[in-house]
Amino acid sequence: MALLGRKMKKIILLAFFVSLLPNLALAALININTASSVELEKITGVGTVIAGLIVDYRNANGPFKTIEEIKNVNRIGDATFLKMKSEITVDSNDVPIEPAINSDLTNSGNSDNNVSRDSSVHTGETDLSDYQNESFKIGAGRERLATVRTPILFSASQNKKGKDVNYFVWSFGDGTNATGAKVYHTYQFPGHYNVVLNGLIDSGEGAVARTAVLVTEPEIKITAVDPAIGYVEITNNGDEEQNLNSWALRAVKNEYTFPLDTIVSPKAAIKVPLKVLGLVDQNIQEITLVYPDGGVASGASLQNDQNQLLIADLKKQLAKMKWQLAENSNNIDTLRANPQRSLVSKPNHVVVLAKKLGWFEKIKNALFK
Repeated sequence: MALLGRKMKKIILLAFFVSLLPNLALAALININTASSVELEKITGVGTVIAGLIVDYRNANGPFKTIEEIKNVNRIGDATFLKMKSEITVDSNDVPIEPAINSDLTNSGNSDNNVSRDSSVHTGETDLSDYQNESFKIGAGRERLATVRTPILFSASQNKKGKDVNYFVWSFGDGTNATGAKVYHTYQFPGHYNVVLNGLIDSGEGAVARTAVLVTEPEIKITAVDPAIGYVEITNNGDEEQNLNSWALRAVKNEYTFPLDTIVSPKAAIKVPLKVLGLVDQNIQEITLVYPDGGVASGASLQNDQNQLLIADLKKQLAKMKWQLAENSNNIDTLRANPQRSLVSKPNHVVVLAKKLGWFEKIKNALFK
């Protein structure tokens, strides 16, 4: 009996310790949401560098919702995750759970219940990158200001460097789309357009981003052409900046295309030297401002405007007269200082001041002329 009693005690104690094993195992798990860098280094496959990467990722993206999300950290792939998965936890008690949107909000009539921006009307079921902390994020760029018939560049960005994106698809809000990380688009009509970008990477993860574009009708034209001084003036009468990127000036048989980001401020003008058109000292008949697609935006024609031609010629003559008057003024000042001196102002051009004749000289000239 005594022997049987000792065996029963051993069985009972063994059963008690076995019941504690799950709790002991759970206590040994490392919480990847709260562990320090030193504690993270205790995980199989994690050294000082990877521990630091885990902390950096956690600080940038918030706590992990599942242990599988640790694979989003650089240098942690499937093989490393298999080694560590039995040693880590996310402990749901320490992770704030985002409240789901109440489907009755729209019917409740309660003005205090505001629907989150997550309820965007875009077609895809993936949450918007701008409002969710999903693992794969993309960006469609800042809001844009554009002009009709002028191309603008859209450039996608992503947070997962080194991951191959199967495609980026742009919807420009005007019924057209394009694929690619960087695309140009030209709007034909003014308006406010919503641009939506969808992205998918090789692992099957998808993301959505969006931006907006305000497209305006340009109020820009050629307001003056001065062949004498040598410039053409372009004025922006609109309330928004105007980018002349890819616009052109045409004159005679020459054409000049404006470089990237040639911007004219609202209610302002710029003067473009005629020499960029190769028209210095030429008889200009017509200058035209054209869109990037070749359509005429504004023109300043001198072909049948005799008044403008006359004004340009008079300006040239006036400039020449001012120079001559300045030269003659210098000559007179010099002769006043030395009345007996003849002064040569230019080759083959002699200026002489005659002395005033007295009565004796007048009689002598009359008798002996």
